[in-house]
Amino acid sequence: MKPFLTRIAAASVALLGSLLVAGCGGGATADTTPAVKITSVKVFGDSLQDSGTFGYKFTVQGTDSLIYVERIAANYGQTLCNFFTFTGTTFAPNTAKTGCTNFAIGGGRITYTGAGASAANPLNIGVQMATYASVGAYTSSDLVIIDGGGNDAADLVGAYLTIPRDSAKAYSALLGTLLTPTQIGTALQGGASTTAQIGATYMSALADKFAASIKASVLDKGATRVVVLNMPDITFTPRFQTVLDSVAAASGGGTAGATARAQSQALFQGWITAFNTQLASKFSGNDGVVVVDFYKGFQDQVATPAQFGLTNVKTPACPITGVGSDGLPTYTFPTCTATALSAAPPTGVSGGADWWKSYGFADSFHPTPYGHQLTQQLIAKSLATKGWL
Repeated sequence: MKPFLTRIAAASVALLGSLLVAGCGGGATADTTPAVKITSVKVFGDSLQDSGTFGYKFTVQGTDSLIYVERIAANYGQTLCNFFTFTGTTFAPNTAKTGCTNFAIGGGRITYTGAGASAANPLNIGVQMATYASVGAYTSSDLVIIDGGGNDAADLVGAYLTIPRDSAKAYSALLGTLLTPTQIGTALQGGASTTAQIGATYMSALADKFAASIKASVLDKGATRVVVLNMPDITFTPRFQTVLDSVAAASGGGTAGATARAQSQALFQGWITAFNTQLASKFSGNDGVVVVDFYKGFQDQVATPAQFGLTNVKTPACPITGVGSDGLPTYTFPTCTATALSAAPPTGVSGGADWWKSYGFADSFHPTPYGHQLTQQLIAKSLATKGWL
C-alpha cells in the first residue's frame, strides 16, 4: 500500500488532471501522466525545502512526512535526498547517498550573515545554485524548484525592532549588506518614516540579488523549467504573531497597542510585497520560469482555514521545548514525531490521534506535513497551468 501522504499527493494530481480534461470536454477517465517528462528535480532554498541536511526535516517527523518538494518530485516519479550534510561544524557533500539533488539547507538565506558567513557557505542560497552549476549540467528534462527570502525577511524585522535598544546598529549593518552608506545614512537621518521605508528598498535589492543568482547559475546554465516561490507572508506565522503581540504590549496595549500592531504588520507586509513585486518583474516574460504566488496562497489558508481542511492555523502542533535568546518559544524537531503527537492529544482538541494532521504549523515558523501538502497543491496548480504537469 502506498504511504498515506503519497496517495494524497497522487490524488491531488488526479484531481487537477480531471479538472483540466473536463474543462476541455474530455471523457470520464483522466490521464494523470505528467504533460512533460521530468527525470530529475533540482532543489535550492531554505528549511521549507530541506530534505534532511541536519538528519531531520523541519516539520513533524514520520515515514510519511513528505515536504512539498518531495511531493512534487513524486508527481514525476522521482525521489529526493539531501546533497549536503551537516558535520557539526560545517556542510559537506552527503556521502551516505549518491545522486542527491536537493541542495536546500535549513537556515538558508539569500544573504547569509551569521556564524561562518563566507562567499562559499552554502547557507547562501546562491552558493547552493553555484555548487550544482560547477559540477553538473541542466537538461530539458530537469525541473528546478527554488525558494528563499523568508529568513532574510525575519532578520530584517528583528533588526528593525531592536532599533530602540541599539540605536539602529543591527539594522544598519544588515542594510549595509546590499545598500550604500549614503542610502542608509540618509534614511536613518530622515526620521521614523524613512527609516521604515528603507526596509522596502533593501528587500527590492534582495530580490535583485536572488534573481541574478538564479539567472547566472540556473537559467544561463541551461535550465528550461524553473519554479520560483515568492516569499510567504511570515507575519501570519505563530512566531511573528507573537512578535506583533509584543509590539502591541510595548505600546501600552489597548487601542494604542492594537494600532501599533497593525501598523507594524502592514510595514512588514509592505517589505515582503516589495520583494515579491521586484522578483516577479525580473522574470516577467520568461517562458522558462514559473513564479508561484506563495504569498497569496498562504494568506488564503490563514484567512479561510476551513476551506483548506485546516482546523488550526495559530497553534503549533509540536510541543514547546524551551525559550530562545529572543524570548520566543523553541521547538525540537527530532523529538516531534507523528507517533509522539498521536499518542498525546492536547486536552480539548478533536480528532483523536489524528488531531495534529489538520494543523497548519509544526513549530512557530514551519508547516506540518498537511501544510506541505497544501503547498504542493499550490505549486502543482501553477505547473499544470504552465503545461508542465
